[in-house]
Amino acid sequence: MIRKIFTISGWLAMISAFASIPMAYLAFTLEGRVDTVGAIMQGGMQVAGTALYVIITLLLKRFLNRFFGFHDTDKSIDLMVMANIVAALFVLGGLCFPEIRETAGQAAVVIMVFQGVVQIRFGYLLLKAPNNFGGLLKPFCYLNMATGLCVASLLLILVGVVLSAISDLMLATIFFNIANELKAAESR
Repeated sequence: MIRKIFTISGWLAMISAFASIPMAYLAFTLEGRVDTVGAIMQGGMQVAGTALYVIITLLLKRFLNRFFGFHDTDKSIDLMVMANIVAALFVLGGLCFPEIRETAGQAAVVIMVFQGVVQIRFGYLLLKAPNNFGGLLKPFCYLNMATGLCVASLLLILVGVVLSAISDLMLATIFFNIANELKAAESR
């Protein structure tokens, strides 16, 4: 059962990696559109992206807690999840209520900067994890710190999207490797 959860987690991280760049492009393309179709597309992407992020991030937290008793990143993970949800609510509020669109958009940007800072902290704290995840721990941590820096700067947000996609691919590999290790252990 646990092996299946890691396999599913790996596939979710892969989906996130491969969907993030096209979704970012589509979001920039749809920016400023006030028609119903544009708002529905933006809202759907926001909900899907937020749900995927929350699920993957909480699965990572569960993995770190359960398998390694590692809790140093718990607060950072909780803050990133909350920030992502709150930012999504502001974006959705701005889509549903045009009179608050500008204010909601500004609030979402402030939360993104906060989330970027917390992600830098997350990457730094994760360096202390008791396992190197098949040599992927340090690159995964450094990519998270770089992604957080890009997101917090706002100017490099597109670079942050690419780095985040690469980080998701690494996380998928970590999850798949753990699933394979569990499968090998079951075979013994």
